[in-house]
Amino acid sequence: MNMNRRTVLRGALGSSIAIAGTGWSCLPAMAQEATKNTLTWITDFSYQHMSPASTDSAEISALGNVYETLFVYKDGKVLPKLASSWDRSDGGKTWTIRLREGVKFHDGSLLNSVAVKKSFEFQRDLGKGGSYLYAGLENVETPDEDTAIFRFKNAIAFDLVAAGQYGGFVIGQAGVDKGDDWLRQGNAVGTGPYVLKDFQQGKQIVLDRFDEYWGGWESGQIDRVIHPYVADEATRIQMVHSGEADITPVPASQIKSVDALPNVSVMNALAWRTDLFFLNVQKYPTDNLKFRQALVHLWDYDTVLKDIYYDTAKKPVGTIPLTVWGHGTYDVGTFDPEKALALLEESGIPRKDWKIKAMFSAQKERNDAIELFRANAAAVGLEVELELYQVYNTYASKARSLETSGHMNSSTWWPSYPTPADTLVYLFHSQKALFNVSYYRDEEYDRLVDEGLKLEGVDRDAAAKTYIAAQDRLMQNAVAIFYAEPNRVFAYSSDLNGVEENNNPAYEWLSIYSLRK
Repeated sequence: MNMNRRTVLRGALGSSIAIAGTGWSCLPAMAQEATKNTLTWITDFSYQHMSPASTDSAEISALGNVYETLFVYKDGKVLPKLASSWDRSDGGKTWTIRLREGVKFHDGSLLNSVAVKKSFEFQRDLGKGGSYLYAGLENVETPDEDTAIFRFKNAIAFDLVAAGQYGGFVIGQAGVDKGDDWLRQGNAVGTGPYVLKDFQQGKQIVLDRFDEYWGGWESGQIDRVIHPYVADEATRIQMVHSGEADITPVPASQIKSVDALPNVSVMNALAWRTDLFFLNVQKYPTDNLKFRQALVHLWDYDTVLKDIYYDTAKKPVGTIPLTVWGHGTYDVGTFDPEKALALLEESGIPRKDWKIKAMFSAQKERNDAIELFRANAAAVGLEVELELYQVYNTYASKARSLETSGHMNSSTWWPSYPTPADTLVYLFHSQKALFNVSYYRDEEYDRLVDEGLKLEGVDRDAAAKTYIAAQDRLMQNAVAIFYAEPNRVFAYSSDLNGVEENNNPAYEWLSIYSLRK
């Protein structure tokens, strides 16, 4: 899911800064290209490609400024973006979209229904990234230039899906024609406020203002974005403090010291992220419900939130964040070693088998939290072997095989689109899950989630009740330790305006267009 979704995302100032151990220097480029309206935005994640059609990871943080969606989700409502209006018919199977007029792609071509048709059908057929969201798309009709009619096999909440983070970016026809490999190499044809000017894999991207952007431009908006990857957190912070950079994500452990710096502000704002450890329900001894319940009570939630996240996260209320519609509300667990010990003994698992393996990809807060868990487990006689992976893909391949999977497997998750369904399907559904590393199998749960998917396009209140019933089953079966909902934390120059006001938890990207210097 390292702050990449299906992954968890994740130097000394001078004439150069070593990035990702390559020795590559970003400072000369910054010096040469800087203007008064240049934003230097440091990232802690090295982008591997720039295709909106095949990413399911953190590349959207940049691509959300280059491409746009038909709709946008804000404050619980679906609002128009590239669409000006829309209608639903045929029980949620048909959606008629009227497009905003006068919108240009970066190559000068006009947004029209044919471009929209080609973009969505291309992403559906590619079978990567968010394509699974459009598996039921039968075709897109184009009765006129400004109208696209989407026809699906089953009812769908297309307004929510096409307001999401993955699979819904509208790609210009030239980009579709040249294909995913061309897009991955750093070429882009979007309608967004910024043009992808330069892409150096794993190092840096540069965005330039698109002068013909349909939204128009005002004084003080950002003309150019220099967006390098800097691995070292201390270097990132110092660059903002010294004025060499304008904004960067910071770890929770640094928030108090950063907040004390002159001319530096901190954003500690809501995000739809959940940190969890899946509990493997098919691997002995965590195939035992009471044994899993014991693990839930060995997690010291309060200490983790206070002393590891430094109050930049809150305790979850369940599987789905509190600000997402259709969430259930639960007591996810309390730290109670005596109760945990009693449950371990009641489980019937012999003490000699009180041994489990926790697998996880590297991320500071997670690393510290699982070390604390291991110490608490040892105090009651439970042995926890820790298996850390610096490379997420290596971890994921191990976790996705029952034979090599841990008893506990880590994830940071955020939804593809604003719905409980994305989490409920792709983390726990028996047949449809992309990352069900709890190996949970429950026909009634699957039925409830499938029913919710059918309902959310036509009756969101009924869908919410069905989703909550599904969440009830997850919590009753102790399929995971849901331990933190981390905020989005940035350090930024105090003369940069609009950072906190424009935070939208439904999206992982920072809207550069909304900022002013």
